[in-house]
Amino acid sequence: MTFFEVFCGNMLSVSMEMIFYLAAARQLFGRIPFKNRKHLWNIIGALLAYLLYFALAATIFLKSGLFSWPHNGGEVIISYAIIFGLMLVLKTSYQKPFKVCLATSVFMRILYDVGWNLADVCTPDRFYNLSIMSDRRAYLFFEWILLPMGFCAVILLLNKTNSRELFRQWEEQKPKTGVLVFLGLYPILSQTIQEVVDISAREMGYNPATSVIFLLIVYMIFIYTGREGIQQKRIEDQSVSLSQQGAYIENLEGLQREVRKFRHDFKNMMSGMYLQAEEGNLEALQNYIHEMTEDFDLQVGSQIRLMNQLANIRVTEVKGLFLEKMKTMQEEEIHWELEVLKPFESTRIRSTDLCRCLGILLDNAMEEVQGRKDGQIHIMISSQSGYTTFRVKNTLYSAVDFHRIGTPGYSTKGKGRGIGLDNYKNILGKYDKTLPLTTIQDGYFIQELKVQEM
Repeated sequence: MTFFEVFCGNMLSVSMEMIFYLAAARQLFGRIPFKNRKHLWNIIGALLAYLLYFALAATIFLKSGLFSWPHNGGEVIISYAIIFGLMLVLKTSYQKPFKVCLATSVFMRILYDVGWNLADVCTPDRFYNLSIMSDRRAYLFFEWILLPMGFCAVILLLNKTNSRELFRQWEEQKPKTGVLVFLGLYPILSQTIQEVVDISAREMGYNPATSVIFLLIVYMIFIYTGREGIQQKRIEDQSVSLSQQGAYIENLEGLQREVRKFRHDFKNMMSGMYLQAEEGNLEALQNYIHEMTEDFDLQVGSQIRLMNQLANIRVTEVKGLFLEKMKTMQEEEIHWELEVLKPFESTRIRSTDLCRCLGILLDNAMEEVQGRKDGQIHIMISSQSGYTTFRVKNTLYSAVDFHRIGTPGYSTKGKGRGIGLDNYKNILGKYDKTLPLTTIQDGYFIQELKVQEM
């Protein structure tokens, strides 16, 4: 076969591999979070570069005889090239950390080997002479029927084993260096195990059980790491819960003190009201009652409403964040209000990322009104009609350039600031169906985040 014929055949094979890798990535990471048209074109460019590069490399290796190197050295080199290429494609598409992309690309390579071996079990012959018509038909049947069936079986395995949740838990724990080294040595270790376990590997070129063994090992790593992460999260939740209980107790003690103060003054206030009623001065009596109600609302009522609103937040991490910020604002004498229209129980954004985003918005609002007697912050959470909306509104005292909001280095507070909103945009960039909104209305600076949950 000519070089061009081999190259065209490799293009078809690599295209099938790419479809499998994309399907596997979808199972592990979910949908690609398309940001804009530039991001889409970057993804298309990375995929085309991958197809052309590896089709050309495989053709050169085949025609030059590099695949005949001792100990399958040529295949090991190609495997590493594929892993590196997949890592770049994943980085471009999902914009995950390089460590996560490296581990994922190795894992997908193991999955590919498992799918290939599943297909090969169904064929008695392992070598095809493409110059013979019967062998060519058998090869095409293997390449276009059995191999896709093997890949579909692997994708089904990922779907049924809840691989996305395992992968998410592993990713949250941050890949350890030892695990990355082990995964990175997969092509070499695979070939070494083949030659140690099965003496016929030098003739066959592979051992079907090797990739399955590696797959089981990787799954055990994910499961162990996931359980370790769950235990760590339980410990953190317990710590947050204890912190919340302490904050609740502190607020309840403060509320009790205010009630005692109001109770102590209540008799004196009632005496004054009795004298005004006895004199028949209804207007003065109404004003007196109004002032007494305002005093009660200022001392006790606002605290009760705040506790009721906090009770509507059912996400532990978010409630802990608000308790922390509430304590800070009370110490700095910042007037703030919290409104939770319906019980907030969950959202599709990870709690750690959501707390980072809300923390950035709250910190910016607090910096703007800090030291201002008339400064106010209003926070609203709404969960309805398949959307969750978070809104932070604060009194505005600075001029804002909307075109530069969220760009690194820009801040109304001066130079060397402006990192928060840039991080805010980067965090939300990992999620689709999120709509951040920034506006100014009636002297208030409003930051809103709407999340489509369905």
